[in-house]
Amino acid sequence: PSHSPSISRALSFAAMAIKVGDAIPSAMLQDGSPGTKVDLKDLFAGKKGVLFGVPGAYTPTCTSAHVPSFVNVTADQWKEKGVEVVVCIAVNDAFVMSAWAATFGETSVKFLADPGSEATKALGLTFDAPPLLEALGNSRCKRFVM
Repeated sequence: PSHSPSISRALSFAAMAIKVGDAIPSAMLQDGSPGTKVDLKDLFAGKKGVLFGVPGAYTPTCTSAHVPSFVNVTADQWKEKGVEVVVCIAVNDAFVMSAWAATFGETSVKFLADPGSEATKALGLTFDAPPLLEALGNSRCKRFVM
């Protein structure tokens, strides 16, 4: 299914509040289940990594275009670039993120849930345009990569 023009415009890339040189903030994410928490700051501490976010698991464009551009890179290819950790975040619960990750098969990308938008807010990447709210029901994460 395709988005209406207003939703497509709203889902386009937006300027990020976090800037080059800024520290990754401390924010709790869920890994696989609500009881398994990981701090975003600790996850990247002392490591070269890639962090990307999408508005939601299972959304058409995120599933067909954005996430595949990361999961189709092998662990060895990431390692050749010096990347030690690759993380995808979305404002969804841990069960949804785990199920969505499984649809991509074996991958070195870690799918982490940001159900209360803690990381999204800490990064300054809250996405709450009216067309998005109408389509998805609540504020989400802007599409980004760093």
